[in-house]
Amino acid sequence: MKLESTRSPILPPPRLQKKYEVIIESEQCDGCKICVDFCPKELLEVSEETNSRMLHYVVITAPNDCLGCKQCERLCPTTSIFIKEINLEDDAINESKA
Repeated sequence: MKLESTRSPILPPPRLQKKYEVIIESEQCDGCKICVDFCPKELLEVSEETNSRMLHYVVITAPNDCLGCKQCERLCPTTSIFIKEINLEDDAINESKA
């Protein structure tokens, strides 16, 4: 005889932490620094390098520390920054199969 419960756990089961990839289109970026000013983790800075338009573009200093808040993506006037969520569960499944 199997007992069934209608109770649910108080806390959700532990899940893998999400990671995010920051993609910056350096040729499109005009170096306005809006994303630099609004990044809550201060992960973005203006590069000393220039793009083909002779403008300094933004680079990410610590890509693994991105929170995925997408502030930079929303505020970028040239749509040069994109945040992509990396699915760690798929990576873990692929590694266990290897």
